Amino acid sequence: MIKKFMKKFRDLKIGTKIIVCYTIISVISIFFSTFIYQNINKKIMTQKVSEVALQTLQTIDSNIKLLIYTVNNESKILLSNKDIQKILKNGNKGFNYNNQLFVNRFLTEFIQSNMSISSVYIFDNYGNRYFVDKKKIKNFTLNNIKNSYWYDTLQKAAGGYIIKLNGGGVFNQPEKKYVSLIRVINDLDSQKPIGTMVINIPEDAIMNSFKDIMKTGDINILLKDENNNDIIHPKELEGHNIKSDISNEEHYYSIERINKKDYINSYLKNDLGWTIISILPFSELSNQSNIYKIVMIAILLLNGIMSFFGLILVSSNITKPIDKLIKSMKGVENGEFKEVNIDTGNDEIGKLKNVYNTMIYKIENLIEQIVKEQKIKRKAELDVLQSQIKPHFLYNSFDTISSLALDNRNDEVYKIIKALGNFYRTSLSNGKEVISIEEEIKTVKSYLTIQQIRYDNMFNVNISVDERANKYKILKLILQPLVENSIYHGIKPTRKKGNIFISTLIRGDFIELIVQDDGAGMTEEKLRSIKEFNGGGIGLSGTMERLNIFYNGKSKFEIESKLGEGTKVTIYIPLNQEENYDK
Repeated sequence: MIKKFMKKFRDLKIGTKIIVCYTIISVISIFFSTFIYQNINKKIMTQKVSEVALQTLQTIDSNIKLLIYTVNNESKILLSNKDIQKILKNGNKGFNYNNQLFVNRFLTEFIQSNMSISSVYIFDNYGNRYFVDKKKIKNFTLNNIKNSYWYDTLQKAAGGYIIKLNGGGVFNQPEKKYVSLIRVINDLDSQKPIGTMVINIPEDAIMNSFKDIMKTGDINILLKDENNNDIIHPKELEGHNIKSDISNEEHYYSIERINKKDYINSYLKNDLGWTIISILPFSELSNQSNIYKIVMIAILLLNGIMSFFGLILVSSNITKPIDKLIKSMKGVENGEFKEVNIDTGNDEIGKLKNVYNTMIYKIENLIEQIVKEQKIKRKAELDVLQSQIKPHFLYNSFDTISSLALDNRNDEVYKIIKALGNFYRTSLSNGKEVISIEEEIKTVKSYLTIQQIRYDNMFNVNISVDERANKYKILKLILQPLVENSIYHGIKPTRKKGNIFISTLIRGDFIELIVQDDGAGMTEEKLRSIKEFNGGGIGLSGTMERLNIFYNGKSKFEIESKLGEGTKVTIYIPLNQEENYDK
């Protein structure tokens, strides 16, 4: 996908490229500018709101503390009442209806004068209970208090109060929540414990202490005790994943996303160990910054549009002279090297025109020289290689004949001389450099006849010919050097009988000529040297060079070899090479 896009982009005109690049850069710039602005603005607004939320939470904390402070002071009225002191000290005398009636009447008057208190429960040291409750009566005893996890803390308070949710678990009413102020009642004279008092403040009273703060804005308050139990949890916050623990941090805030809507949560931990949490939709913040964001985007777009039109003007001034120059240069595509004649200034386009005209002049001269030199060089190189092959083979053939003559093997001498005559009759071909594949195969067979006699049938030959390929002409004497290599460098070093395979085949647009042996093979280093035309000699390397020169690099030459397994040489000759036969 990216490669296709880049290919199309490279094919565009320069002016279009400039506009496309600028547009992409502008879009990316606007995107990142907006993104950075939003994040910075969000961070600043979040910080500001966090500071405001902290002040709000501190105000709520103060109001809650004031409520508890007031209830605490009211409780001291009960503690200091002499009649109640006397009744509690005489609790060992058992239940007394009159005492019960007196305390209940006193407590009723007490809670009616204080709307923040819903109930008061008093126990003497003997388990007698005195209470008044505006709501549902809570069934718990002095033993329940003594068996609670916080009872030791209450004793250590030595008359001071502790605050617990729903009596610290002594009573529990799921439909209602109470903040219980619990304290030990001491004898005013001896300061020894004579009873225990539980004063319950309802959830409504706590909410009323800060309801005025919640009238402004879409803010919700959540209140948790020191054990992370909910004291106040509005229904609006159902489904919110409120952090349950803020460690030892006094103040903390976080961003939470619920139903594709962001909320900023601010936390404050007070002296009671309670956590006060404010929940504010982030939309309340973003509304304040939307105007600034719109203005900033509008400015960016305006600058982008103005720059875009300016870019089109500049691009036009650059590309129009180039287009004129290109039209004048079109003749080069058709092989016409003509100088450009257009009106230009002395800018880069004008200098390009002058350089181009100078180049055209020099190219015309160079082409003429190169054509002449290449024709001469190509003919000379081919002649040199051909002259190397003929004496080389003739020397080897006479060496073989001499050896047979010394051994008085006259019949075989006759066969070799006849085969040698056939070889030269075909290979000379009246001075022609190309022969048919059929003639090339006959030449190789004559050569193999000579070598099989010389080496006493040291190898077998298997020739497979594609009849369709016989009529095609190729550069002569390209198979014989390969067969010679197979004998001398492949089979002979193994000192055992081997096999040579020769085949021709038409495959696609090429004729395949294959010479393969199962002889000694060669090392990777030697193979690499031959492929790089560094192997020397007139066998493989010479044949490769001759093919490369004759076919102008359009032929292919593949060598496969493994040490101890043999060598395979494949030549690919293009089917349509008639132009080479006339040169």
